[in-house]
Amino acid sequence: MARPIDAATIKRLRTQLVGDADLAGRSLARRLSQQADSWFESLASDLPSGWALMATGGYAGGVLCPGSDIDVVLLHPNKANDAQVRTVAEGLWYPFWDGGIKLSPAVHTTKTLLNLASDDLESATTILRVRCLAGDAELVRRLQHDALEQWRRRPMVWLQRLHESAQLRWERLGDVASLLEPDLKDGRGGLRDHDMIRWALAIDRPDVSSALEGPFEDLAGSAEVLLATRCELHRATGRFVNILLLQDQDRVAEAMGYFDADALMFEVSSAAHSIEWATERFWRRVDRLVKRSGKSSLKQLPEHVAGVTVVDDEAQITADADVDEQSFVFRMAAAAAHAGYPISARSLRMMASRGSEPGEVWAERTRRAFLSLLGAGQPMVHAIEALERYDLFSRYLPEWRAVRSRPQRNAFHTYTVDRHLLQTVANASELMRGVSRPDLLLVGALLHDIGKGYPGDHTEAGIELVDSIGARMGFPPEDVAIIRALIEHHLLLSETATRRDISDPRTAANVAAAVGDPVTLELLVALTEADSRATGPAAWSSWKATLIEELVHAVSMSLRGEHRAIDGTPLDSRFSHLVDQVQAGGGVLIEHESVGDFEMLRIASADRRGLFSLIAGTLALHGLDIVGAEAFTGADGTAVDEFRILRAAGTSPNWSKIAHDLRGVLAGDVDIDARLEQRIKSQGRSRRAVSAIPPRFEVLISNEASDSTTIIDVRAPDAPATLYRLSHALAGAGYDIRSAKVATLGHEVVDVFYVVGADGKLPEDTHADVRACLTSALV
Repeated sequence: MARPIDAATIKRLRTQLVGDADLAGRSLARRLSQQADSWFESLASDLPSGWALMATGGYAGGVLCPGSDIDVVLLHPNKANDAQVRTVAEGLWYPFWDGGIKLSPAVHTTKTLLNLASDDLESATTILRVRCLAGDAELVRRLQHDALEQWRRRPMVWLQRLHESAQLRWERLGDVASLLEPDLKDGRGGLRDHDMIRWALAIDRPDVSSALEGPFEDLAGSAEVLLATRCELHRATGRFVNILLLQDQDRVAEAMGYFDADALMFEVSSAAHSIEWATERFWRRVDRLVKRSGKSSLKQLPEHVAGVTVVDDEAQITADADVDEQSFVFRMAAAAAHAGYPISARSLRMMASRGSEPGEVWAERTRRAFLSLLGAGQPMVHAIEALERYDLFSRYLPEWRAVRSRPQRNAFHTYTVDRHLLQTVANASELMRGVSRPDLLLVGALLHDIGKGYPGDHTEAGIELVDSIGARMGFPPEDVAIIRALIEHHLLLSETATRRDISDPRTAANVAAAVGDPVTLELLVALTEADSRATGPAAWSSWKATLIEELVHAVSMSLRGEHRAIDGTPLDSRFSHLVDQVQAGGGVLIEHESVGDFEMLRIASADRRGLFSLIAGTLALHGLDIVGAEAFTGADGTAVDEFRILRAAGTSPNWSKIAHDLRGVLAGDVDIDARLEQRIKSQGRSRRAVSAIPPRFEVLISNEASDSTTIIDVRAPDAPATLYRLSHALAGAGYDIRSAKVATLGHEVVDVFYVVGADGKLPEDTHADVRACLTSALV
């Protein structure tokens, strides 16, 4: 009798197989499953009579990714005692565990397993497909039969639970097709959704089977792409995770033979779109079965649209519809989106096979229908994605093909380009009532990043495209000019508000000169919010909204020819009480004030070189999130530094401890560098953050953007105490910081300093040395 395999052999053979470069995707998954089968056969070769070892879940299907849990159940007779069960089970499980293999085992009698599966969704679905690995094959066959019979006795209960569990998962993890970092297994349109359709079809009822458009086997190719990608993700990274992070996509793409990560992510997105499309329609119809017993229904839309009706909760083309009329596609999609119904696949196929020629100039009725669709809010996203599944949206807007499912190699973004644009439009539809030209806002939102599908700078490419797009849509030249301005300046307000000194009159004047008129400014304000909210969680906040509001107020005044401080008072008057106390011998004075989501911290003392950096270092020592800072120096030499700090949710800074440390640092009693290094080490953080994008140090220096100071714009990877290190370097070089703007964009920080030297602005022949100084401070 052959000796059972041991843990060391398992580990060695598994490592060899995972490292075999000739295997990839399903071939690797099959071999890993077969390898595990052979080990279980060896370990379970002498199972007692009436016992069985079976594979469940994905392993029962004969595939395993390198990081997959190996799901197995040991079945034993009712009469087996606990000691015997424990001995047999440990002999099977421990060689895997000791060999570093992920194993998810369970031990049951047939009765206990079926009882558990009678009311537990996960257990019930796990044994819908099982496979005997060793022992009594007839016992496993009977269990499979009984499990399916039990599943089919309560079809509506299980269908409802499946759908509810899926909805929770989708809400938590988002869409595989549109996210830049998708969860390949559990995201919407992922491998789990493919499995769930299979589980639902196991109920074996005609009305459930007919809810799926097309054979289930048609989804096999899409599931294969996701399975292969998941296998390579596990193998390339050595981490057994399901989220395909930006930082891993290049390695996975190379291992799978794709030209680059963009090509891989396009395939992943396309595959997930297919599964998501089938999933969404399947579960909508199943939900109708569960709630309404499947009775057919005919409805009218809330607002009558010629040629469109509602059948079984789907928008359908009527027999008398004029499908060839140019506006019909948009009229139908708009009607469906506003009413909250999907467009039936039959209707989509019919419109795709007929209709107007691609690239035709739009009639007025077509443009109105298009704008109605864009204004439908969130349902518009799914309506346009449904159209584009049949190339209908890009029939009217051919430029859309270049951004369809296009990934963005930017950790700041959440979505693919096309989904980002559609989400921006959905957000903009919420802001339409606050602008005088909602039509231009919606079109500007749709097209603001259209250039990302073309070579070169995406803004410049978009500007070049908009003339032909706007003319095709039927907009007059003056409206096209406004859309062009929205594309050209869609980042202007956001970047200026977070990277420039709003109190500097030159800032507002520069923005006013670029924008040109109040209507464009009004539209840019709405576009900025809609775009930021569609970008990602780090792109919009109450802090950013406040800065933009202050900037827009100043720009509006500049457009009207008015020039005064934003709050109408001299800046130094806000600190006169602090200045007076310092002059009276108050030493270092510290005060803080809560303003909305921020804490305003003000420190007044006799001016000295490096004061700003010492304060920034102390705040970094306490882990405070600085988002803005200004420095003021009076004629008498009293300095007031004001820091705007974003308040962390549910916490409040220990101001007494901060004040104590500030006084210690300013008195020279605290070694701020040593304390910061100690804090960084204690938190296990390196000075440089990990990013999917190669680290970039960029220092831009300008004497033109401000009348009285030199502006130094630093972009660098996010890391602890960046503001302190940069300001400390500037102080060491003999420069005074008058104000600073701080922003974090994903894995990147943007710190902007308004500085002066001994004779005012920094001479241009010193700029190269300043760049070198700041770069070395962070490397």
